[in-house]
Amino acid sequence: MAEPVSEKDKILYFTHAKFITEGFYKTTMDEIAKDLQISKKTIYKHFPSKESLLEEVCNMRIDYMNEKIDEIVISGDDSVTKFLKLVNMHKSMLMNCSDMWFKDLQVHAPHCLDKFREMRESRLVGVLTKFVEQGKKEKTVQNVPIQILITALMGAVDSVTKSEFILNSQYSFHDAIRITSEIFFNGILTDSGREKYTHTKKLFENVIQ
Repeated sequence: MAEPVSEKDKILYFTHAKFITEGFYKTTMDEIAKDLQISKKTIYKHFPSKESLLEEVCNMRIDYMNEKIDEIVISGDDSVTKFLKLVNMHKSMLMNCSDMWFKDLQVHAPHCLDKFREMRESRLVGVLTKFVEQGKKEKTVQNVPIQILITALMGAVDSVTKSEFILNSQYSFHDAIRITSEIFFNGILTDSGREKYTHTKKLFENVIQ
């Protein structure tokens, strides 16, 4: 995410990092003010309540995801690379999120979880459809019905990324998305597509290391 420049942004970016690593339910405005070495009055000048601060944090995450998705879509990359970039973007967004963050969302702010789910459903269906269509032209994706393919994928992703699943399983959000993506890729790619996927995935892993 971009570096904060305004006073409001500094509060928002700091609180975002605190909420996703420590959870928000037990975090107080006093703690945030103390950590930032500012007065609570300064925070309330920009955010009338902790709930409004949480809303802004969630909106910021959604805006950032949309921005990154746009960058991937308009890039000149092949479809397999776009798929992998999309998966890596989601993994990086979830990597620093603690179980407490997801538990707090589930118990105390389910409407925020609904926001994330709605964004994923409304945005990703169109994006993935474009990627599949591109992949068919590149002969890296099999000629399977797109509507069935995307519906099945979105259903699988929705199931394994629900906070109830993550909180009650041995898998993290990161692992759930990675495993689901690999099952998806191996199922729809042609032989040349799988070869491209394996090669590109190794390149991504080397960069991350």
